[in-house]
Amino acid sequence: MKVTSKLLEKYFLDNCSPDEAYAVEQWLSSADKQEEDLAGMNVLFDRIDKRNDALADEAFAKCAERLNLQSRTAGRRRKFSTWLNVSLVFAVFAAALFIGYWVRPVAEEPSAVEFREVFARRGSSEKVVLPDGSVVILKSGSSLIYPSEFRGGTREVYLSGECYASIAKNPECPFIMSTVVMNVRVTGTEFNIKAFPEDSEAEVALVEGSVQLEGRSGSQTPLQTISLTPGNVVKVDRKNGETRISEFNATNYGEEAAKEEAFVFLDRRFCDIVSELGRRLDVNIIITDPSLADRRFYSSFVNGETLDDMLLTFNADRSMNISRENGTIKISRNRI
Repeated sequence: MKVTSKLLEKYFLDNCSPDEAYAVEQWLSSADKQEEDLAGMNVLFDRIDKRNDALADEAFAKCAERLNLQSRTAGRRRKFSTWLNVSLVFAVFAAALFIGYWVRPVAEEPSAVEFREVFARRGSSEKVVLPDGSVVILKSGSSLIYPSEFRGGTREVYLSGECYASIAKNPECPFIMSTVVMNVRVTGTEFNIKAFPEDSEAEVALVEGSVQLEGRSGSQTPLQTISLTPGNVVKVDRKNGETRISEFNATNYGEEAAKEEAFVFLDRRFCDIVSELGRRLDVNIIITDPSLADRRFYSSFVNGETLDDMLLTFNADRSMNISRENGTIKISRNRI
């Protein structure tokens, strides 16, 4: 589906179908936009704003609701192109940040909470210490938005991508990590979450404590509330909201998952494994056979294995033909 300025306007006015919304979010999360794309979006936002302030406010309020933005920050308006260039792969939740800054300045709030964004570049990770002392290890190609201070009855942050989180205990103030698919609600625990917008599934693996997964208000992916116990990993299909819960050995998982060089895959689709390898190793990998893309693997690589070592493990049954052409790795079914 081609994303046009008309479709973008429908999206930000909350007036498009689930398929259209999914197409827009996929396009926003891609990194191949040209200058004319950015200029066109600036024109779109200017047109909405100038045409009718009430309409603009309503449009952004609806978008904020769809993104589950529960608080807003007073500040200066920022151009959309600036926002987009900050983090192309973090489009959906950067949009939440953008909406928060779109409100008019309020002079009587000198101590307004500021939102901060941390981005882990491809091939690297970032350690983030949140205002409450919680520690988040942000994985390659991932972004996190969090406030300079937690106020009110919850501690809420926004994630696109993958992180390992060790959350400070505070039963009186639950911690909520929001993604485009779901909210993960905890009071104090350790877990790993994968929620890249381009992946087929979102995933939460619980190491310690307890977590509750909730459907996000306005999400295009329906999801019932799910409670996890240590050693549970849940997959949420991004297209239909179907969940898949399995078990893993949590004894060493936390230490392994927090390592920058580690690759840990729990019942993961091969298409999403390949996507992660591409992000973290900065390589282009293509699967040409859909039946290979849907295969699932439990694999752990924590001893500095190379890409060739990992691909050889996945191809232990020799069902794949792996070739290289012009810097791209192509994986097809072995017909022999």
